Order: sequence, then C-alpha cells, then structure tokens
Amino acid sequence: MSGRRAHADDGQLRLPDWVDGALGAGESARAPRRASAPRRSPAARPSAAANAQTALDLSGADRTAVRRGSRAGSGRPAAAAAPGTANRWLLVVVTSLLLLYGIVMAYSASTAQAYFTYGSSFYFLKKQVLFAVVGVAIMLVLARIDYALWRRLAWPVAGFVGFLLLVVLVPGIGSMANGARRWIDIGGASLQPSEFAKPAAVILAAALVAQRPKDILQFRRLAFVAAAAVLPFAVLILAGKDLSTTGIVIIAAATVLVIAGARWGHLLALACTLPVLAGVLIAIEPYRFSRFSAFLDPGAHASQGAFQATQALISVAAGQVSGVGLGDSVQKFGYLPMPSSDMIAGIIGEELGLIGIILLVALYLLLAWAGLRIARTCKEPFGKYVAAGITGAIVVQALLNLAAALGLLPILGIPLPLVSLGGSSMVAVLASIGILLNISTNRRSFIVASPQRRSRAGGGGRNGRPSGARAGGR
Repeated sequence: MSGRRAHADDGQLRLPDWVDGALGAGESARAPRRASAPRRSPAARPSAAANAQTALDLSGADRTAVRRGSRAGSGRPAAAAAPGTANRWLLVVVTSLLLLYGIVMAYSASTAQAYFTYGSSFYFLKKQVLFAVVGVAIMLVLARIDYALWRRLAWPVAGFVGFLLLVVLVPGIGSMANGARRWIDIGGASLQPSEFAKPAAVILAAALVAQRPKDILQFRRLAFVAAAAVLPFAVLILAGKDLSTTGIVIIAAATVLVIAGARWGHLLALACTLPVLAGVLIAIEPYRFSRFSAFLDPGAHASQGAFQATQALISVAAGQVSGVGLGDSVQKFGYLPMPSSDMIAGIIGEELGLIGIILLVALYLLLAWAGLRIARTCKEPFGKYVAAGITGAIVVQALLNLAAALGLLPILGIPLPLVSLGGSSMVAVLASIGILLNISTNRRSFIVASPQRRSRAGGGGRNGRPSGARAGGR
C-alpha cells in the first residue's frame, strides 16, 4: 500500500488516523458498493461487437450525451470542482475590485498634492501601482504555500515583527511624522512594521489556541494567549504613539479567541480593562485628548481639533447622492488634510457620492462574507482561527476608517485597506489574503482529523502521542 501503513491489533486491520476524514469519502465508501453490487454473468454483458456497432450508429452529440450519462450514473463526475473553489474565486474577485477601486480613487485624491509638491500628477499613482504589483506577487506566492507552515513559524514571525517595532523606536532609524514614530526609512521608501503586527498577532494567537484548544475555556490559558499575542505588540506600538493600530491588533486577536469558543464571561472580564486603559492613554496624550474633545463637541473645535473631521463631512455632504464627478473634488486642493490616505473616504463621498460609499461598503461586506465562509468550511482548527482573525482585522479596520470619516467616531489615523495610499498597508493586507486563499482550497482544510491525531498535534504525551496511548493507535 503506497503511502499507507496498516496496523494489526486483535486481528483487525487498522489504517493510520490521518486518513480518517479522507477515507470516509474515498475507498471505504466504495467498498460496500463493490460488495453489494451483483456480478453480471458473461452472457448479460454486451459484446465488444455490439458496443462498436452502437458507437457507429450514434452521432457526435449523441456520443457526448451517452458519455455524460454514463459518468453521472456511475457517480463519478467528469471534473468535480475542488472544495472551497467558490470561496476562493469570490475572494479573488472582491480583492481585485477593491484594488482597482483603490488605485482609481487614490490617484484622483492625490493628483493635487502630487502636482504641487512633486510636479507630476502621477507621482503617487506610480508608487501605489508598484506596491500593488509587489503585494499581488506576494499574495500569489503565499496562496501556494501550505498555511500549516505558519503554525510552526508563529513565534519566529512574531519575534521578527517585534524586532522591527523595536527598531522603529531607535532615533536615526525610525522616522517621525505628525508627532508619531511609526516608520523605518529604507532607500527612499518607508516601512510601517505595525501593519504586519496584525497578521502576526493572529497567527500567534491561532497557534497557541490550536495547541491546546480545550484549555481556552480556562481563564488562565485565555489570559496567557491574549497576553502573548497582544501585549508585546501593543507596548511597542503604543511607544510609537499609535493607539488606533493597537486597537486593531487587539480586535484581530479577540476574533481568534471568539471563534475558538472562549467563554464570554472570561472575554468580558478582559475587555473591561480596555476602556479604562484607553481613557488613561487619551488623557495623557494632548493630541488624542484634542481629537476626543472635538468628537464630543465638533462645533467648538471646528477650526482646531475638529478641523479634519469637519472638512471630511463637508466633502461627503458636497457629493450628495451621485457625487460631483470623478476627479472633480475641490476638498483635495488643501482643504481636507490627508485626502489620499486616512481621509480618502471623504474624497470618495465627494466625487462618487452616497452611491460610491455604499458600493465600497458592499465590497468590504463581500470580503467579510468570503473570509468567514472560508473559516466556517475549514475543518482544521488553526486554519479556521487564522481565516477568521485575518478577515476580522481587515474588515473591522475598514469599517472604523469609514465611521471616522463620516463623523461617527473620533479621527483614528488608520488607512482604508486596499484603497488608501500606503505601501506597508497594501502589502500586509494582500499577504494576509494570500494566506486566506491557501486555506480556502488546501486539502487539510477539509479533512477531519481523529481525536488521536488532534491530541498528538496539541502535544499530548511523550513522542507526540497522547498519554497512555500505544504504538498501535488504541
């Protein structure tokens, strides 16, 4: 038996547990049919001459119909689609539409700044297209790499991202902008490591939960996973004065814990500390306090703390239902700060109107639908947790950005995924989607492992076997 190894216990033939899921739909399902199917006598079988004469009497279309009918009758389709193919294609189509939408709107929103600063309206467009090409290439590579690799590399990946976050804080290496230190300058380009902290936190949290899935019901284990996957990233990102990205990292890890089945009481106990901590961080930082005060009373701070939020609302109001027309925005000529990055939703509302905003929200909801379907259909715990965490991080960040642009939340300073200008965000999101694509059609995503296999994967007993298990698999 090629690639299989049988065990004999008590006179019975046992197959290894890794074929438990596949065998149910494979050879074991065909064995009863072979045993129960009546054998035809030689006289009942059509002769080769009769078959040849029948083939000669049929036209080309009739032969095709006969072949299709015979395949349908045998229960073996000619070309059955692999499981998860529909989810994979939906994710590819939605990602492509968001990329196209983003490139068009990023160009339109940045033309004024690019022309007056660099002398070319295409300056930012060229950079964004380059980042999109690099991101798509990375996405295609990761879509072909078995996602199980990330379970083994969870700690090294987290350590590397943590190292980059630490490098950002080194004077002379990390650069500052608008009072925040978030970037590393590399050869004229900038890298924002906090964008890669989101998938790194998801992978680490998923690996820790999948290692001992039942222990997540215990508060001690839940607190350990949350602290290991979030706390180092949060401390380093907050040191660079980026509270909003810290919140996205927390939400991404929390999505993993919710999908893993953690108790709501335990999650709420941990979540109760967050508002107090956020309040302290807002109070001790003047620009955060100014933004929060402007959100509570925008009229009193319209020329200072609420200026950006007010201009964003003016942009959206000017667009009304159908917009003023693509490329015809007035607010991008110095009235709306950061029109091509954090506040690009304001330009979308002005140029494309309410229709453009609704279309954008619909694309993100389709992305959420595709990602959560991939998580739901994945039978392997680690893949399920990673798919849910990545989807949650991308979609929640998009909704928070839109809410801030529409005045429903304070200004957060986070990009709109796949739409805003920014190479680090573009590459990090596309790399995450590449991992999602691999999970969607990976063979291991549709094989239900036996309890013994799951126990060994979780590090049960000695040599990877559950405690008290014999070599025979009992």
